[in-house]
Parts: sequence; C-alpha cells; structure tokens
Amino acid sequence: MAVVLLAGAGLMIRSLAFLRGVDPGFRPDRLLTMRISVSSSKTPERAQIAAFYQQLIERIRALPGVREAGGIRDIFLSRTPSSAGFTIEGRAPEPEEHRIEATIDPVTPGYFTAMGVPLTRGRFFTGQDGPASPPVAIINETMARRFWPNEDPIGKRFTFGDPRPDSSWLRIVGVVADMRRQGLDSLARCETFEPLSQRPSRGMNLVIRTAGDPLKLAQGVRAEVRAMDRDTPVINVTTIERLLGESMAERRFQTTLLGLFSTVALALAAIGIYGLMYHSVARRTHEIGVRIALGASARDVLALVVREGLLLAAVGVAAGLAGSFALTRALAGLLFGVTATDPVTFAGVAGMLLMVALAASLIPARRATRVDPMVALRYE
Repeated sequence: MAVVLLAGAGLMIRSLAFLRGVDPGFRPDRLLTMRISVSSSKTPERAQIAAFYQQLIERIRALPGVREAGGIRDIFLSRTPSSAGFTIEGRAPEPEEHRIEATIDPVTPGYFTAMGVPLTRGRFFTGQDGPASPPVAIINETMARRFWPNEDPIGKRFTFGDPRPDSSWLRIVGVVADMRRQGLDSLARCETFEPLSQRPSRGMNLVIRTAGDPLKLAQGVRAEVRAMDRDTPVINVTTIERLLGESMAERRFQTTLLGLFSTVALALAAIGIYGLMYHSVARRTHEIGVRIALGASARDVLALVVREGLLLAAVGVAAGLAGSFALTRALAGLLFGVTATDPVTFAGVAGMLLMVALAASLIPARRATRVDPMVALRYE
C-alpha cells in the first residue's frame, strides 16, 4: 500500500510541478483585476458604453503606479464561453458537423499590452478602430495555424455564421500568442478579439498593470469608477496571480491529501521494517554470537542484517510496483505532463523505499554488532 500511495503522490507532485511551469501566454505578475458593469439607464446607447470605458481607462492610466490598463469581457473562459461558428471569405462554409467555433471577446486597445500578451503578427487595436471604421479583429495563433497554416492571415476576412448580403466581414489586423484561458492544463482554442468600440459590452473585466503591489491601487481604481458613475458596481477585486492560484487549488488539495497519506504509509513501513529486523536480530542472537566467535567482523554482521532488511524491502517494493502500475491508471485524468506509468516517478519511489528500509535496518544491525560472543553462546 505504501508503494501505491507514494507512486500516486509522486505522480501528482510531478504533475503539479509541470503545471506550474506552463506559460499562460501572458505575464500574471503585478496585475490587478476587477469586474464592473455600466448602468443601462445611464448609458443606453452602444457608443456611450465604449466612451465610458475609454474615459475610465484613461483616468486609471493617470493614477500613480499604473503602467497600463485595459479591459476585456472575460479574462478566463468558462466551459461554455461566448463563441460562434464562422466563414472565411473566399471559402465555402464547412459542414455543420465539422464546423469549429471561435470565442468572441471585445477588448480595449490597451488590453494586450496590460496583460503582457505578445503580438506575433500585425498590430494591436488603436483608437482609430471605431464604430465608423471597417470592422477588424485580432486572432490567436491557434486559429492562425488552423485556418492559414502556410500563409499570412493579416488582411484576411471572416464573418460569424453563414455569409449573408448584410454580413459584417471582419478583417484580421493582428495575431497574438495563445493564452491558457480555460486553465493551465487546457490547450488554447480558436479565439477572436474585437475592439470594444465595435462590439460594446456592458460587463467588462478591467486589468491594471502596476509598478508595485496591485492591491494597494484597488481603492484608487474604485474611486475613479465612482467618480465616473457612483451606481456602477465593482466586484471580484483581486490579482491575476491569485486567480491562477485558485484555478490550481483543487489539484493542490488532492496532491497534499495524497502526499499526507503516503507520508503516513511510509512512516508505518519504516516502523514495520524496524520492528521486523529488531525481532530478527533478537531471535538470531545465538547465531550472530557464533559468527563473531568464529571470526566474523562487525562489518560482516552489519552487512548480514542490512542485506536481509533490504531483501525483504526489495520484494515488497517489487510487489508494490506491480500493483501500482495497475492502480495509478485511475489517476490518469488528474495528471498533466506525466503518464500514469512515469518511469522517473516509479524509480524515485523504489529508491526512496529502499533508503527508508536501509535506515530502518541500520539500528538493529548496529545492535547485532555489539553482541558479546560469550553471552550469545549461552543464549537460550
């Protein structure tokens, strides 16, 4: 059982380590975020929504300690994000059963810079991308590779749904790096971004990159929102780093729990080996005394007892590993970056158990080296 628990804990620990090393596609450090939603009664027109956010972000940028600010409707994606099928200009619409949906997110011009998302081709949105200018979009690298694998997507156009005479064709002006918006353990999907001025959204997540502790600027940002509109709610004030940490909270809890059980199992295994070897030395006191009387050195006696302990441990480890190969497959759905039969993990577990067995055998072995031959020969 100890081998199975240790193998499971080792796999989870390695999986968590791999997950923490994943590049999310943006820089999460020193990023403050909060959710706001403008009032429909005070800003009934679509153009007023974009103007509200533009003015608010300009005020936030003017705060001391703010390096950049922007907004997006949803920073991270739920299981059912806002998405739709699309048609690329000059290509026939794909059959419904093969159609891939792309996410749709309005963003402000400074969003990608605030998040630290690299631009790989083209340009970011600017203030010139307004409601009266031609519709534009930025896509991610996954979408660019999927639909324009051997060509530059900049300048290409697409529309959501099937093309109609009144369809709004969006021209691609930029390509950004993939972001892990559905979790660090999920690959990026096809994503599109449009200027907020062309696709207004009342609810937005603000992101503010700061020079110091992001939470120290929370009150200042709240004050700017209240100055714009006292009735606009400000909720979910936190940091991007904390949100990323919360996304791994369940996995960390599972790893900690399994690690705790495996530690207890390892301690019990060590106690068991120690007790077994201690009893073995006591039972073989006469034999050990005879060996010493016939010229066996302390090193020979030490090796005899330790070898017996390691042999017993090796048999147990071999049996445990055989069972672990079958039982750890149940963890396959929880692993990231490692397989359920990861050889590094199993080799490490075997080595750890043998080291514990060695340590547990040394105390009884040292006791055996101090056996007085005359007393041992009279033993029993």
